[in-house]
Amino acid sequence: MRMALAMVGVFLTSCGSPAPSSPATPPQTGTAIATRPTAASSAPSAMAQLATAESRYGRILVDGSGRTVYLFDIERDPTPRCYDACAVSWPPLLATTASTTDPLLNQTSIAVSPRNNDSQQLTYNGHPLYYYVGDRNVGDIKCQAVIEFGGGWYVVDSRGNKITTR
Repeated sequence: MRMALAMVGVFLTSCGSPAPSSPATPPQTGTAIATRPTAASSAPSAMAQLATAESRYGRILVDGSGRTVYLFDIERDPTPRCYDACAVSWPPLLATTASTTDPLLNQTSIAVSPRNNDSQQLTYNGHPLYYYVGDRNVGDIKCQAVIEFGGGWYVVDSRGNKITTR
């Protein structure tokens, strides 16, 4: 049992490894509305912005502040499945509505989905969106293409698809 717990600890810290992180370039459009996610702050913004930014994985989806967002690949529909300990590591992008001024994004692909705690989570192309708690700065991508909480976590391209490059 202790060995299993030790392995979980090693695995969970793998996202914060000292591997070089090349930040995404912050978006040039949109206003910063979303705040830095933490496990304790689950208050949604009334209106969130989505944009794209250049990164080492190509052009990726970010919030209006330039923060990287991820999808959880076991969620094959807009219903969020990341709660409790999962949501501590992967805080949901909460908002009651969202928009974009980025010409690479499709406004009709932006929606919200109810969570089981009466909050609303932003989705893009049917995928609930999350932050990674270890991404401390705008453009950080510290937990790409990892398996945690029973599924894979990936940055998102402008069409709303996961980018599988490690």
